Amino acid sequence: MKKIGKLRQGTLLAAAAAIVACCPIGAPPAEAAIQATYYASPAGSGSTCSAASPCSLVGARDKVRTANDAMTGDIVVYLRGGTYDLSATLTLGSADSGTGGYAVKWTAYPGETPVLSGGRSLGGSWTLHDAAQQIYKRSGVSGEFRQLVVNGEPAVRARTPNLTDADTMGDYYTTISADTTAKTYKIHKAEISTWSDPSRVEMVVQPHWYHNRLRLDAFTTDADYAYVSFQSAESGSAFAKSASFYTGNAYHFENAYEMLDAAGEWYLDTSADTLYYKPRSGENLSTATVVAPTLDVLVQMTGMATSPVHDIAWSGVTFRHAGWSGPSSSGLVATQGASPINGLTVPGAVQAAYAERLSLESNTFELLGGTGLKLGYGLKSSQIVGNTLREIAANGIELRSPKNASDGNRSENVLIGNNTISRVGRNYSNGIGILAHFVRDTLIEHNDLYDLPYMGIQLGNQAGCNCNIGMSGNMIRYNDLHDVMQLHDDGGAIYTLGRQPGTYLYRNYIHSLAKSEYAMSYPLAGLYMDNYSEFVTAQDNVLSAIDTASGASLTYEQTGIGAQNNQWINNAAQTQSIKDNAGVQPGYTQPVIIRLADDFDDGATEDPPPGWTIGGGSGSATIADVPGSGDKSVYVAKSDAAGSTLVSRTHPATSGIVTVEARVRAEQTGGWKMAPYITDSSGTTAVSVILENGYIKTYDGPTLVNAQAFSAGTWYKLRVVLDTNTDQFDLYVDGVRRITDADFRSAVSNIAGLRLGIGAGHTGGFHFDDIKVVAP
Repeated sequence: MKKIGKLRQGTLLAAAAAIVACCPIGAPPAEAAIQATYYASPAGSGSTCSAASPCSLVGARDKVRTANDAMTGDIVVYLRGGTYDLSATLTLGSADSGTGGYAVKWTAYPGETPVLSGGRSLGGSWTLHDAAQQIYKRSGVSGEFRQLVVNGEPAVRARTPNLTDADTMGDYYTTISADTTAKTYKIHKAEISTWSDPSRVEMVVQPHWYHNRLRLDAFTTDADYAYVSFQSAESGSAFAKSASFYTGNAYHFENAYEMLDAAGEWYLDTSADTLYYKPRSGENLSTATVVAPTLDVLVQMTGMATSPVHDIAWSGVTFRHAGWSGPSSSGLVATQGASPINGLTVPGAVQAAYAERLSLESNTFELLGGTGLKLGYGLKSSQIVGNTLREIAANGIELRSPKNASDGNRSENVLIGNNTISRVGRNYSNGIGILAHFVRDTLIEHNDLYDLPYMGIQLGNQAGCNCNIGMSGNMIRYNDLHDVMQLHDDGGAIYTLGRQPGTYLYRNYIHSLAKSEYAMSYPLAGLYMDNYSEFVTAQDNVLSAIDTASGASLTYEQTGIGAQNNQWINNAAQTQSIKDNAGVQPGYTQPVIIRLADDFDDGATEDPPPGWTIGGGSGSATIADVPGSGDKSVYVAKSDAAGSTLVSRTHPATSGIVTVEARVRAEQTGGWKMAPYITDSSGTTAVSVILENGYIKTYDGPTLVNAQAFSAGTWYKLRVVLDTNTDQFDLYVDGVRRITDADFRSAVSNIAGLRLGIGAGHTGGFHFDDIKVVAP
């Protein structure tokens, strides 16, 4: 086995230029025919859904259901401009999907802006409550909410100390210490008061990467200090680490009438159904637009793993005024990514799960009380492109997939591209711009991320070991990240967790990064590979204006907690072309990612695999119910040693970084099983992977080398990452890199085909399955 080393510089440059004509992941056919056009409007009703007689959103959905059984073109639902005040979540399921390769498209009518709102108007009926303090009130405001928007701008829930810095969301007090047994904080006595409704007051604390909202239970004092205890729903999980973790935490108190002392602050007295507000300069409450959220989820698209919702597109729509009131009744203890550990779930304004070929393009997500766009489990072959996300309480875009996910639960083949994301984490400050959990083959490119209190992009989640977690083949490239990590520590502009073979952080532009005065002692970096990050390559990234004097670093690798086998290549240059190409690009074109994918599950048992060519020798290649009838494979069998039996397939030629995957199972340890041979467009073999005499083998140039032993009757997942610029490759077996920087057998300029089979002079049998060629 070759020693693990670094891939050569520039290995990804040609990947972006090598895109050939094909469909982007999951996209409907280009310039598809239109089967039907329907219309909806804020005042729509009935079931006609015509331009003259538009429907409601629900009416339009139900109209689509009458026409989408066997589509011959796209169905377009035009949303006329104006505000759709939703009283309930718009739900779309499998029955609302496109069919026949066409999509159901929910799109803004040209030149108009439809707004889907979960808010209620609280304008008018305001009276002056306290003339000296210029505090107004509105009676009859029932329910619970945690955000208020006045004239399109977020107001501030009453707090002390007051909000004076829009970037850090400070000013803050600082904790002195904590008693983790008694579950109390020690603070300066002058910072707390005997507020009239203390059980609704929240102590909002930022220990390192956490964001906690702890509802007061009681406090005691001595001559100089106060000792604060909290309600049981959150206190049990709020002090789970050592006492030093809670020393020097930035914090503020929130949600008491007595704190209402700054213009733009508000307080809701739920016991009296009364809302109080202190207007900002120029605001007139007799004419102002005042909105509070009442609905948590605006649109929900959910199928099942066996029957996903699919082929639905949203474009040109604004999603606004969704809320979330969970912390008001349960408090909040949230680890990174605004992820509660005390039994709560943060909603997304738009949610999708068990969904395929979704497209969300050129939409706006703003003024939201949870996460903007929450996707997964089971999101596949979908695009999130050209959207704007701003003023969001938790995360911007969250892509969920569990650790070591089943096929149905896994989120994969997703494009997050050309989006603009700013000012997320506004209420739950450890929210992240783009948060992708245990995903696979996901491309995050050309996004602008800025003005964030915590991280720009997180890829992965806690693994707990140097082990396989179901991640691989992800790419973060060409993004522009600046002015992030404005409050917390222990994070980075781009941040990874866990083993993810074949993942690249490439040609991103990270700049204007400094450690906040409120941050604590843990690291902060432009590129941060944290716990158990493994087999990740960071290459040709530009890191500029990183304020190292403040405590920020250009890069950081947490080798003390399992970060290993990662590659750092040329991340110090200040290349202007990388800066110019980073971030949102006008005229953006969605790239090709999947060049070939075949799991053989749709083939007929005992038939040859469709689309593959079988030739040579006396053997056979047929589809088999192995491992089972719902998860088929190809079985290659050869009883006569004469000749070679080959199963081959071509795909569009591609250059640069190319990843080839296959699952293989040999029924004997002997013989010569080609699994696979990887060829160019002329048929020249670049890389050979062989199963022979109990070893998985490959050629390093002309030399045959062992990668690892194998057992008969056992499945192995092979991943070959090739670079046609350097004519070198890496070989992974079951997620572990076994061969690094091996030379091609022959130099080639492209990759265009696969051959699998049993060589001349050998007999036996083997299975192969889940063939994939990826080249973003």
